[in-house]
Amino acid sequence: MSKDRPLTEFTDAERGSGDSESDSGDSVIPTGDDEPTTGTESMGDDEPTTDDEPTADDEPTATEADPATVTYRWQPDGAACARCGTTTERQWRDDDGFVCADCKAW
Repeated sequence: MSKDRPLTEFTDAERGSGDSESDSGDSVIPTGDDEPTTGTESMGDDEPTTDDEPTADDEPTATEADPATVTYRWQPDGAACARCGTTTERQWRDDDGFVCADCKAW
């Protein structure tokens, strides 16, 4: 087991100038090109290699999307439950239509 060391041993002031490449995540990686490349830049090509990426043409338009389904309704005068016939103001959609809270399969 190594001996405990204080944090001050790891600060830039204790090491001197602090020019170590391991301090910053942007260390220079030689690639053979004239321009240096930092470690945070992408090493791949700029163009995608597959056609799996979505494009604007792949997105559904408003006419292709399914319409929203109503799952709850409120009737100020009440409405009959489709299953038991009880009149309630608040109803939720179920297989039989709009039903009261007691008939809804939660």
